[in-house]
Amino acid sequence: MTEDQSNFKSSEEVEDSNLVSLNDKNTFISPETIGYLAIVFSIILAVIYLARFSGGFDSNEYLESSSIASEMANLGGGSGTAGAGEVAAFDPVKEGKKIYQTNCMACHQVNGQGMVGAFPPLAESEWVAKNPQLLARIVLAGMQGPIMVKGTGYNSIMAPLGSVLNDEKIAHVLTYVRQEWGNTSGPVDAAVVAEAREQTGQRGMWTVEELKPWDTE
Repeated sequence: MTEDQSNFKSSEEVEDSNLVSLNDKNTFISPETIGYLAIVFSIILAVIYLARFSGGFDSNEYLESSSIASEMANLGGGSGTAGAGEVAAFDPVKEGKKIYQTNCMACHQVNGQGMVGAFPPLAESEWVAKNPQLLARIVLAGMQGPIMVKGTGYNSIMAPLGSVLNDEKIAHVLTYVRQEWGNTSGPVDAAVVAEAREQTGQRGMWTVEELKPWDTE
């Protein structure tokens, strides 16, 4: 082999070596690039996951609910849920309604209109507005005989509830009746019922005549 041929071959080998080196540089991916691609890929996966499993979350609805809750709080209505340790305020009228439905509704009916010819109405009844001492005595010992209510006569009995209901429950049911169906009288305190119970003792049903000492409004 001549010297020229040897030099030519060496030049070709150097050129081939440079091309291989250049190709290696073009195909090499740096660690920084790999890290960047991994972050981008993770973000794409996170977006797909949230879109698929978000449960229909609507930011507009959330903001609207938050606005309503805020307005309720400003009005003193709270957020709609009782906080830890909070106790709902006791309502004697609501409690009285429950007692009425259990012990009185069968005769005086759900609307307080009573039953024609049998049991007098409580709705807008003049008797409901009378002295709470009188009403407590009627509930405690019951009542019998003729009575006029709203211009109509009735002659039946009301069963005593003194052995069934305590003073507070009687006070609650009387408070309910005096503030329902168009009645506008004030509440009845349990102390009033306790006093009536003590003074009444064990006795039979009252009549209208016997109740006259307390027949005031």
